Amino acid sequence: MSDSNIIWVTGAKGFVGAELCQRFADHGYQVVGTDTELSVGETERMEAFASEVQPLAVVNCAGIRRDATGLSNRINAYEVNALGARNVALAANSCGAIMVQVSSDDVYSSKLEEPVNEFDNPHPDTPYGKSKRAGEAMVRDTMHEHIIVRSSWLYHASGGRMKEVLDAAAQGRKVEARLDQFAAPTSIATYADFLVKAIEHRAFGTFHITAKGRASRYDFAAKVLEYAGYEPGSVLVPTTDRKTSENVVLESLMLEMFGVDLPTWEGDLLSYMRSQGIAKA
Repeated sequence: MSDSNIIWVTGAKGFVGAELCQRFADHGYQVVGTDTELSVGETERMEAFASEVQPLAVVNCAGIRRDATGLSNRINAYEVNALGARNVALAANSCGAIMVQVSSDDVYSSKLEEPVNEFDNPHPDTPYGKSKRAGEAMVRDTMHEHIIVRSSWLYHASGGRMKEVLDAAAQGRKVEARLDQFAAPTSIATYADFLVKAIEHRAFGTFHITAKGRASRYDFAAKVLEYAGYEPGSVLVPTTDRKTSENVVLESLMLEMFGVDLPTWEGDLLSYMRSQGIAKA
């Protein structure tokens, strides 16, 4: 095992990548972040960079987002989300680093009848989900020392849905919230803390990192507002759309088997908002 204290994060300017860079640094690691200036499609440059940096772990956050992936650009999605993941694994392999592949609940169908755990076979029904599943397979086929992490509705205070809802409340605006899309909201803090522990303990394999429970997008937004001291009903407009309804609840069975006690999504949210100084509760 490398005695390096360096964690290399690809896709470091993205939603998850930027937060992970900060949280790895908070845990005492030296963080090296790369983004579009070092494409995951450039195998030789990736391996040369790995040789220069000699990281303990490479965390692959690079990818084409779900909302930017469709039938018209699925080739690009596979190039980045699948072949790009393989290239990151090759780079990690070349310097003896651990590979962490950031995956998604989209590798499963969007309309599940019950929670799914790490032993359930993925059956994605979107081009994005299929490209992420292919990326997981590429990583597994390329190297042994890998950690594949799936999660759902990762949130943080500086962007995304949480900021959108709180900004609307502060400005006296209304915002729509879906009653028919369900998952388990999970804070970036809970997610990052697990990644640090998994790297330190060399806990290789596939893991679901989600808080316990199930919430609709309306439920989540309502709790954010409640904890911040607002009246949810004065801000949220409930909506539904049968065509885009979702139910994807991940069960963290592997962590339960290891004795890890994950928080409920409500407890995780309150703890996170308190840590950010935005909770009144």
